[in-house]
Amino acid sequence: MQSDLMTCVTSVLPRDERFLGAFEVGRALSDRREDDADVPPDRQPKVLVGRSGPGDKRRGFLSFLFETATLTDPKPGPVRATDDPADRMKRQRKNGRFFGTWDSLAGQWLAAGQPHAETAVISCVALTELHLRFVYVQNVRRSQTNRAVEAGACFPRTALAWTRRRNGARKEFQFGFTDGSWGTLLVPQEREFLTLFPGTLTHKEPIP
Repeated sequence: MQSDLMTCVTSVLPRDERFLGAFEVGRALSDRREDDADVPPDRQPKVLVGRSGPGDKRRGFLSFLFETATLTDPKPGPVRATDDPADRMKRQRKNGRFFGTWDSLAGQWLAAGQPHAETAVISCVALTELHLRFVYVQNVRRSQTNRAVEAGACFPRTALAWTRRRNGARKEFQFGFTDGSWGTLLVPQEREFLTLFPGTLTHKEPIP
């Protein structure tokens, strides 16, 4: 992680918690399956409200054109959020990206990792001695100064039971929680992540 981004992340952390490191996260790719990790729009937290940067309007317009041009493309089916033990066993076998309800720890984790913002945003997770804290940093391409920063959802470290690489090629990692749920996020800088979580399971090991 770049030093200026790290400075932004640490600026909103509690001073009484020792900071151990941080990593970026993003939405995992979709296979258009019921166990995908796509969060419904009404579950996405709205972050950096009222903030905008150079190029945001242009990017929004290009995004609108792309969505309009692809209206005839098949859309991903709705994700089936479930806490049925039978579904858990099936998704374990099929290496599913998500198991749990949207109110489960994994559901809340996925929502925090897929925020809605009117500006370009970098989603990060800061690891401290006690917590995993989401932090949102405005991604201003031309200038990396005066970026808006906002703290998001916070999870106790003890709530995270395991981590696992989902696929050998993609930089997707599953986060398993003590309530039995798990969810998948993209981790672009996997080396930083694995340094913080050296016990991460490989994709060849089964989901716990």
